[in-house]
Amino acid sequence: MSGENLPLNILVIEDNPGDLLLLEESLHGTGLSIENIFPAPSLQRAKEVLADELVHLVFLDLSLPDSSGLASYTGLSEAAQKVPVILLTGLTDTSIALQALLLGAQDYLVKGEFDEQLLSRAIRYSLERKRNLEHLRESEERYRQLFNNNPMPMWVFDVNTYQFLEVNEAAIQHYGYTYEEFLNMSVMAIRPAEDIRKAAEEINSGILRRETTGKGVWRHLKKNGEIIFVEIASHYIEYRNRPAILALANDVTENIRLEKELDLQRMSKQKQITEAVIVAQEKERTEIGKELHDNVNQILGAANLYIHTAITEGDLRQDLLERSGRFITEAINEIRKISKSMITPGLREIGLVESIQDIIDDVKMAKVISITLEIADFEEEQLDDRRKLTIFRIVQEQLNNIIKHAQATVVTIRLSVEGNNIELTISDNGVGFDTSRHRKGVGITNIISRVELFNGKVEIFSRPGSGCVLSCKMEFTPALPPSAYSSTP
Repeated sequence: MSGENLPLNILVIEDNPGDLLLLEESLHGTGLSIENIFPAPSLQRAKEVLADELVHLVFLDLSLPDSSGLASYTGLSEAAQKVPVILLTGLTDTSIALQALLLGAQDYLVKGEFDEQLLSRAIRYSLERKRNLEHLRESEERYRQLFNNNPMPMWVFDVNTYQFLEVNEAAIQHYGYTYEEFLNMSVMAIRPAEDIRKAAEEINSGILRRETTGKGVWRHLKKNGEIIFVEIASHYIEYRNRPAILALANDVTENIRLEKELDLQRMSKQKQITEAVIVAQEKERTEIGKELHDNVNQILGAANLYIHTAITEGDLRQDLLERSGRFITEAINEIRKISKSMITPGLREIGLVESIQDIIDDVKMAKVISITLEIADFEEEQLDDRRKLTIFRIVQEQLNNIIKHAQATVVTIRLSVEGNNIELTISDNGVGFDTSRHRKGVGITNIISRVELFNGKVEIFSRPGSGCVLSCKMEFTPALPPSAYSSTP
């Protein structure tokens, strides 16, 4: 509200009745809305009025019975902190009035040297200036509260000297320095020695590039010597007529530590997967070599012997050549069997379910065993090729484990989809084992590694004499059917 429409209560601190009368007449002649004029012949009486009445403006004579000169203003300023003060001076008091203006007085008038128009303007300007100053003070107070009460460390430092100009309570608590210690320090004091040069270059570079904001992660040093990682957000400001930077620090030490631990876990897991793959490859090579040496090589050796014998034994030639042919055919079938187990199946051509059925048929031909394949709520068209291959290899690996170790006569393979999970269960009625003491072999390790690639989980349920259940769950997002992508003209 401006001075023109605010009913004013004015306090006049004047001990001269004649000067008081002249001022009262001039005030009524300004046309301003004046409700009350409170006279006070002394500084003490003025303080009493300020304590009891609502006062909007004060006129202060610098020469009073209980005070004089600049002391009159300083003695009143505490009681009239939010009220604009206009000084009434004589010609000899103008230098004192100027000093009072520096201390917070709004204006001064020389007695006998102003008219009603000048008086009106002085009142209106004083009220407006005081109001603006009060708004500014309140704004600064709000920002100071935001600064001081911010839960994250904040500070202001001089861009030329790097000296701390202000810090908040969170910075004091987090870094361990007192407020006074901070204000006697350079911002470089909270940097490790090897980072100081880089920090100074970064600050100066930002100023030269005229960047008003900045952000980055830096190492900081607490008072106790602990090094922490902080994410700094900064802003260029003017602070008490000095170029400065306002900085906010977010301690991310724990985040970085957790990220490093996660990276180490990933590296360790990747190392385990790689080692499992290498071991599996070496195992497969050993198995192939063993099969070729102990089986295929012996079959071909026998065939070769019969052929050479047939050359010299004419009477037995036909029989020997027929036997050699059977041995060669047997060797070809063995090689085909080995190749089939090694070569990636044509899942895209014949399908996952059909490929699993082929494995089952091969096992049944080699061993008397009952194997049942159950499919529930499963549409393999929804699966990508990588998951199909993973399921195929798991079935292949586990059936090999069962044949070699379980002595099982019944095996059930169940494949289903539950929500966004593929579930594969392979159970047998074999000899089982103690899962708490059993060490996972290469085959199981390989299965676990394959499943974990799809954020999956492998569980094994078994005990001696009660068979074994291998349960695998893998995440997947069902693919939309081709019709979902077509549009109707």
